[in-house]
Amino acid sequence: MEIAIVSDIHDNLKNLNTLLDICEAREIQHLICCGDLCSPFVIGALGESNLNCYIVFGNNDSDKFNMLRLAEQYKNLRLFGDYIGDEENPLILDGVRFGVTHYPFYAQTMVKTGWFDAVFFGHSHSFHKQKFGKSLLLNPGEVAGIFNEASFAVYDTEFRGCEKVKIG
Repeated sequence: MEIAIVSDIHDNLKNLNTLLDICEAREIQHLICCGDLCSPFVIGALGESNLNCYIVFGNNDSDKFNMLRLAEQYKNLRLFGDYIGDEENPLILDGVRFGVTHYPFYAQTMVKTGWFDAVFFGHSHSFHKQKFGKSLLLNPGEVAGIFNEASFAVYDTEFRGCEKVKIG
């Protein structure tokens, strides 16, 4: 199974819609977002998609109240706080245990626990892929295309690896 891993959308609906089209063409059914959607209307765009979305907040998600309220309207969205997963409650998709946060320093701590097969994070807007023991530590880059080329990652649960996908 393939899972889209995204971060740092920063209200860029054009790039987000392109990403959603790529996911549809690849028949991807799940999306993990590492934060910085920014505005509540991004929740609406994700909610209108056919993807099951698992979302953590980032430092630029200032209107969390309205994001949470809007997300309640969509059965395909799950909003978490600052992170997803701990030893007893990881996000498990297709038998793979995921930890998710926006912040690199939390992700580095999470990956060191050995609780997860993969830990995803954002914040730096830079693609980063590193093996840490049996776990993958991954930043999918930025959807917004502010500091680097717009990209996301696709994680394959069968091969337990990922690829960088350029947007546009």
